Amino acid sequence: MKVLVAYDSGNGTVKTAVDYMLKSLSNLDVTTAALTESVPDPNEFDIVVVGASVRFGKLRKAARKFLKEQEHILVQKKLGLFFCCGLTEEQDYYAKKLFAKSLADTAFQISFFGGSLNTEGLSFLDKRLVKAMRSSLFERELDDGNYVPNLPYILPENIDNMANAIQAVATGTK
Repeated sequence: MKVLVAYDSGNGTVKTAVDYMLKSLSNLDVTTAALTESVPDPNEFDIVVVGASVRFGKLRKAARKFLKEQEHILVQKKLGLFFCCGLTEEQDYYAKKLFAKSLADTAFQISFFGGSLNTEGLSFLDKRLVKAMRSSLFERELDDGNYVPNLPYILPENIDNMANAIQAVATGTK
């Protein structure tokens, strides 16, 4: 089976997660596509997995555009969806909000791959925003008495679960 993993990564967290997932899919015919660089035809694939980071409560633009323009094809595919977000407490909310109902209902899995509030590669304005978010999280965690010194990054167990689901769909065991 031919697998497409299409993604839109801002500062590299999604790309890191995709690279990690690909290690578990080495026995499959997998094509990756950074949606900001190329837009593949999902008709050419049996399984399509699409993901992106969340920015201002939405998936990144190239991923949103791909999902919207290809929705009529994707609902007929074996579809996996994932997202990365630095606000881990929002993962359940985003899992329901980010994807069109038709896609969410079709998907064999929707996964949260973790995220980061990393400032590398961001514009000056975005760096200021991320730093403010980090400060807000730090203060809230101190107030709750639950301070965790490290902000989230990728969650290997969630990525492994998606890779296992892709394997199961490819082999017909799911």
